[in-house]
Amino acid sequence: MKSAIYTAVNEGLARALRTPPYLILFVSDTCWMHCAHCWFNEEWKKEHLERRALGFDDYERMARSLGRVAFLSLTGGEAFQRPDIVELATMFRRTARVSRYQIPTSGYLTDRIVERTEAMLQKNPDTPFRVDVSLDGVGEIHNLQRRVRDGYSRACATITALRGLKARYAHFDVGVITTISNVNQHQVDEIGAEVERLNPDGEWMINITRGEPRDPQAIDVHPNMYRRADALIRERTEAGRMPGHGGHQTAKWLTAKNVARRQLILDIVEGRREGGGCSAGALAGVVYSDGEVHACEMLDDPLGNVQDFDGDLAALWRSPRAKALRAKIQRTKCQCTQECFLSTSMLIQPDTWPKMVRARLELAQGTRRGRPGVPSPSPG
Repeated sequence: MKSAIYTAVNEGLARALRTPPYLILFVSDTCWMHCAHCWFNEEWKKEHLERRALGFDDYERMARSLGRVAFLSLTGGEAFQRPDIVELATMFRRTARVSRYQIPTSGYLTDRIVERTEAMLQKNPDTPFRVDVSLDGVGEIHNLQRRVRDGYSRACATITALRGLKARYAHFDVGVITTISNVNQHQVDEIGAEVERLNPDGEWMINITRGEPRDPQAIDVHPNMYRRADALIRERTEAGRMPGHGGHQTAKWLTAKNVARRQLILDIVEGRREGGGCSAGALAGVVYSDGEVHACEMLDDPLGNVQDFDGDLAALWRSPRAKALRAKIQRTKCQCTQECFLSTSMLIQPDTWPKMVRARLELAQGTRRGRPGVPSPSPG
C-alpha cells in the first residue's frame, strides 16, 4: 500500500513538473584530485560514460526543455575547470529560470575559483549562489584522502578568499563539506574546529562515503564518527555559533533540513529506517556529461540519454522507461545515504516534517543566543 501511494505521488509530480526541479549536472569528467572516497572514479567512468560529451549548444537545448529549476548543482569532476562555466551557469539561470544554484569544489586553484565565482555573482545579481569547498581533514589527512600534495593549504586559502566575496555580495554563501571516510574519521573533532575557525558563520555539511569508492576501504566508516560530527554541529548551532546556510530567505530552513537529514542517515546506516518514499526520478535527477540521465547517482539504471531526445529532457522524463524506473524505485523500497536525494525525498515523507520544524525552532533559539558577523581568521 505504501509503495503504491509513493508511486502515484512521484508519477504525479513528474508529470506535473515536467522535469526535475532539483537537477544535478555533471559538466566535467576530470578533477584536480584523485580522492580515496570518490565513486566518480576511473572505473565508473570507463563503464558508464560511452557517448560524446555534451557541448554548450547541447546544454542550451536541454535548458530550453526544462520547467522551472528550483536548485541547480553544477558538478563533476571539477566544474570550475570548464573555461565557460560562467557562461554555462548564466545561460541555465536565464533559460531555465533557476531559483538557486551551487558548485561544489575541491578549492584547489584559488584564483581561478574566486575570479569565476565573482563573475557569476555579477552576471546573476538576483539569484542565490553557493560554493561548497571540500575540507576532508586537517593538514596531511586532507592531502592523504584527496591524494594531492598541497590540497589542504589551497582549500583553506579558497575558503578565506570566498568569504571575502560573501562580505560583498548578499546573495552569495560559502559552505564547507567534509566527506567522512575511514581515512579521516578519527579526526572529526579537529576538522570541526578548523571549519569553525575558517567559516564560523557558514554551514559545515558532512557527507558519508558511499557507492564504490576509488579506495574500497574508504567506505568503512563507523557510525559513531558520523554521530560525533553531527553532535559537534548541533552543539555549535544551539550555542548560536555556525548558524548555517545564508544568502536567501529559505536558508535557515535548509539548515534545519540538514539537521533532520543527518538523523535519517544514521537511522539508515544503523538499519532503523524502512526504505521507500524516495523522490529520485521525480523531484530530482542527474545528467552526466555525456547526456545520460539517471534518477540518482547511486542507481546504475539510466532513464535514457538526452542526445537520443534531441536535448529534450522533458520528453525523456515522461518516457515509458522513466515511468517504469520510478515505479521500480518504490517497489524495491530503494534507499541510500545520498544526501541530495534524501533532501528532496524528505519533502514527500510526512514523518520527516516535524523533525524539520523542530530543528528550525531550535536553530532560531540558537541564533538569538549567538553573535552574528564573527569575522574569519586567515588560515595561517
